[in-house]
Amino acid sequence: MKIETYTKGVYQVLKVGGQQHISDLSELKDLIVGYLQRGITNIAVNFCDASYIYSGAITVLIDCFKKVKLKGGQLCILEPDPGLFDILEMLNITRVIPVYNDEEALQQ
Repeated sequence: MKIETYTKGVYQVLKVGGQQHISDLSELKDLIVGYLQRGITNIAVNFCDASYIYSGAITVLIDCFKKVKLKGGQLCILEPDPGLFDILEMLNITRVIPVYNDEEALQQ
């Protein structure tokens, strides 16, 4: 998995690329925990290349959401593929974790 990181407004963006099916997010979790330890609490995860996410990866994503929330921050998902969005919506993840169609929404 390739993860590009950059800042957009108050958010640290983690752009997960190179995979259509996400099965392991342990590297992403390690990055998020590192950012939280440094006081960076607003994190946006961009799954632009992914069209499917496995249950284990969803569990890690929810765990990350909880860790960020405990630190007073916000974790959101950016630019999900329509197939991935459907999965997140079907599992009611979109009711818990905010989902934005583009980075411009982070400015609001």
